[in-house]
Amino acid sequence: MKKFAIIILIALVHFGCSVLIVPMTMSVATAIDTTQPEPKVHIQILVAATRILHFPIISGSLYSRHWFPGDWIYVPIVLNSFIWAFGIYFLVVIYKKIIGKKN
Repeated sequence: MKKFAIIILIALVHFGCSVLIVPMTMSVATAIDTTQPEPKVHIQILVAATRILHFPIISGSLYSRHWFPGDWIYVPIVLNSFIWAFGIYFLVVIYKKIIGKKN
């Protein structure tokens, strides 16, 4: 049960970051001067963070946006968050086993 709770916690944190990164990026992008020929470094960092957080489900464009109208867009975001949570959890478990064998 503890493992499941940890995975849920990681998924919730990832979901929150995934949902909040887009409005944050948009608010920062609209607040800057639009006459700049190139986006500033902080915009590039936020866009890169968005791509990383939304990888692999959303950035892969595996589905039509019409399949998830309105708030239904959170369905693939939740799925993506659980993929990340399982991946992070199992990488930590594998890392601990490797370190445990060295000692």
